[in-house]
Amino acid sequence: AMFGFYWAVKGGIFGPLPSDADLNNISNATATEVFSADEKLIGKIFSENRTNAKLEDLPQNLLDALVATEDARFYQHEGVDNRSVLRVVFKTILMGDASSGGGSTITQQLAKNLYGRSDFSILSIPVNKLKEIILANRLEELYSKEELLEFYLNTVPFSDNTYGIEAASFRFFSKKPKALHAEESAVLIGMLKASTYYNPRLHPDHSLGRRNVVLGQMQRYGYLEKEEADSLQSLPLTLNYTNVARDSYAPYFMKRVRSKAHELLEKQTDKKGEPIDIEKDGLKIYTTLNLDMQLAAQKAMRVNMAKLQKVFDRQLKGSVRKTYPEVYNSALKNSNYYKHLLDLKLNEDSLEYHLTKVHPVQVYYAGTDTVLQMSTQDSIEYYVKLLHSGFMVMQPQSGAILAYEGGLNYRFLPYDLVQAPRQAASTFKPFVYATALSMGADPCYYISNDREVYQEYDDWSPGNYDDNYEGYYSMRGALRKSINVAAVRTLMSTGINNVTAKISQMGISSEIPNDPSIALGSASISLYEMVQGYAVFANGGFRVEPYFIEKIESASGELLYQHKVQEPKRVLPKEVAMMMNNMLQSVVDSGTAVKLRNTYGLRNDLAGKTGTSQNYSDGWFIGYNPHLVAGSWVGASSPQVHFSSGRYGSGSAMALPIFGDFMKSIQRNVQLSFYSKASFEPLPKQVMRMMDCPDYKDSKFLDGFFDGFGKNRKMKETFKDDNGEAPKEEEGFLKRLFKKRK
Repeated sequence: AMFGFYWAVKGGIFGPLPSDADLNNISNATATEVFSADEKLIGKIFSENRTNAKLEDLPQNLLDALVATEDARFYQHEGVDNRSVLRVVFKTILMGDASSGGGSTITQQLAKNLYGRSDFSILSIPVNKLKEIILANRLEELYSKEELLEFYLNTVPFSDNTYGIEAASFRFFSKKPKALHAEESAVLIGMLKASTYYNPRLHPDHSLGRRNVVLGQMQRYGYLEKEEADSLQSLPLTLNYTNVARDSYAPYFMKRVRSKAHELLEKQTDKKGEPIDIEKDGLKIYTTLNLDMQLAAQKAMRVNMAKLQKVFDRQLKGSVRKTYPEVYNSALKNSNYYKHLLDLKLNEDSLEYHLTKVHPVQVYYAGTDTVLQMSTQDSIEYYVKLLHSGFMVMQPQSGAILAYEGGLNYRFLPYDLVQAPRQAASTFKPFVYATALSMGADPCYYISNDREVYQEYDDWSPGNYDDNYEGYYSMRGALRKSINVAAVRTLMSTGINNVTAKISQMGISSEIPNDPSIALGSASISLYEMVQGYAVFANGGFRVEPYFIEKIESASGELLYQHKVQEPKRVLPKEVAMMMNNMLQSVVDSGTAVKLRNTYGLRNDLAGKTGTSQNYSDGWFIGYNPHLVAGSWVGASSPQVHFSSGRYGSGSAMALPIFGDFMKSIQRNVQLSFYSKASFEPLPKQVMRMMDCPDYKDSKFLDGFFDGFGKNRKMKETFKDDNGEAPKEEEGFLKRLFKKRK
């Protein structure tokens, strides 16, 4: 009967066994690794968190610990330990005692890890055990003992949902397997007996005891001397835990990489003709991310947002439910828990009970997470008043994304705020002036600061931040002081359609309304697009497309994708870009962003623009030099939740500090001097003469007013449009620019 049962299993009655070809081509589902620009691991993409280690990367102490603990006669048997088989037959199979000890050799365990087990009802144990015995014998014929150990250590599951020794070694000790000490190897091998119970992070006392058992086994079988074993057993349990799978250096960036990699490899196949699976095929993705910049951005955002949140919490002295009832009620009714309670058809009292019952809640808090005692209502209120931020850094010549923080904490706040459209506020104004200049306007034409009423737009009358409407401003003066009246007048003179067409050329694809309020940033635009738009100024007038994947390789090193450098398209004359740089440098040197100089002590060449939307709902700052463009946005999830004044709610108070701390970190890093010490090209003499005028004049009868006509003609001769022709000035440009409206 036993003989017949053996042949039934071997013959495939209970399912076919792997062929020799299958056994000769063993492969594991292997995690794809994602690297920064300097080839540091920043994250993984996987169905099982596994990367395969080579035999030469496995230290002898690890192999000794495995053999001594799991299969002491491994080097003597040929896949099956006869003593263990007898125990399995009499205790496990005949007596049905599944807890008596499997008696499986390492090779049998490998067979189980590779091909799993199936359900055959009451025959499950004998069929599966016999299959593993048969496969173990065949594996021993095909592979050396060392190769079998390599396969085993690459397939076995460890604690914390890690697969294979390389992932486990990095997770618990932040090192490659080759660097493991004997006591560390013993910890990892020890957890194989029960990966949860002996998890050193969750149960260090269990893990320590099991580690010492493994070290004792190594002494028993001659792999360690007694003195050495005793010494190692007396050491404390020390971990260097890293969960790069969950706590990636750039989780929002990783999400973008994952999506883009799927798109790039969608139609590609591997050598077998199978579709490439980025979760299982062990690819290597090399990105543009600069890890030092990413860490600096992360720190700057979290430190400044923690400070700002404390100030905001103090301002909100009353209950959020009372201060923002509409926002609170909307958030509550959209929460999953509230919807679940409604599905239960609870009466009003029961519903109130569940919503107000206090219980432990894990929430995001000041750069990390914590557990607070609060009710569901409290937690909704907590997140309604939470301020958020997005930050992105790009290289303006190439479009390479250097740092990317889509929010404060991906685990709790996964919505990517770099991609979220919000009112651009005054960061939009440079696009208005750039369009006017590219059409031939003179930067030294003085723009009236008188307040106007635009009757054709429902008597709309834009006001200035300081409520001052005296005098005249040059373009540079108007931009430096962020004068609303001047920006709208310039927009109306230039033409709304001309401005929207220009920003589309510069890379902004968001829908822009046909309304004069866009001059003040009423349009909703993402931080991603704004950084791309400002890159045109930084690189001398060219549009570049942001990108973040340099190349993708297969597990064997075959090149699957290589980023192709696109020919940049000129969208602004060089002289216009240089003028905009000069104007935006004045914003940093003595305008709304002067804090970068007098508070953060930044002395390098910088240009930029602050932005504050209506009611202080959105705070912006976009700053740059010729080698780096960085943008930050700050605000609550709902625009209705905001500061009550510009003291803390302006772009210079909310968003600029993130950029300031980021740039200070960049300047201190000698490896990043290329980015921090970049200087703007000096203005040519002709352009310098065009801009040689005071920022402000208080006389309504400007001296030399009509001298500007000559300058304008020179500009029109100098600047060329995209077709290489002198730009055409709209009829009545000056008249529209300076006329007053009732």
